[in-house]
Amino acid sequence: MLAALILAAAAAACSPPESKLAAQMRLTYEAFDGREAADGWRSLNGEGCTDAAVALLSRYGAANAGRLSGEQRRELAFHIGQTLAFAGRKAQAIPAFEQADAPEATAEWRAYVAATLAFLRADPVALKAARARYAAVAPGSMRLKMIDGFIACPQADYMTAAFCPAAPSS
Repeated sequence: MLAALILAAAAAACSPPESKLAAQMRLTYEAFDGREAADGWRSLNGEGCTDAAVALLSRYGAANAGRLSGEQRRELAFHIGQTLAFAGRKAQAIPAFEQADAPEATAEWRAYVAATLAFLRADPVALKAARARYAAVAPGSMRLKMIDGFIACPQADYMTAAFCPAAPSS
């Protein structure tokens, strides 16, 4: 009984009021994506409310499908993948990351997505190849440091590896 009450309280803490969710659906993509408020997807994710964050990202994408650019739709899919990966849910994260890729995306974006997928799939050959492609188009970027973390800490969880200190790979 106590465990059920604790779970119910945790779920309630992860469920912003409908009025706040509806207001978020009207935000521009930039405002929605950067929202740090308690009811924003980034805050929900940071509080361990993975399912609520994924639901909010998905709901925003569906509600705004007609006004989102391809790049924004891919970024939403990537954020869903990240949210799931941060929670250790690799199998669920991979399809979201796959949706974040597209032939019309920039070379930088495609290499970043490829590196992320290679890390989650534990494919060091593909990870190093994606790192080389990324370094060719965006040397010195923060994302390159994350990719280097994936290489340096291949057995770590996504969060740890993304911020794993690493010397640049060759």
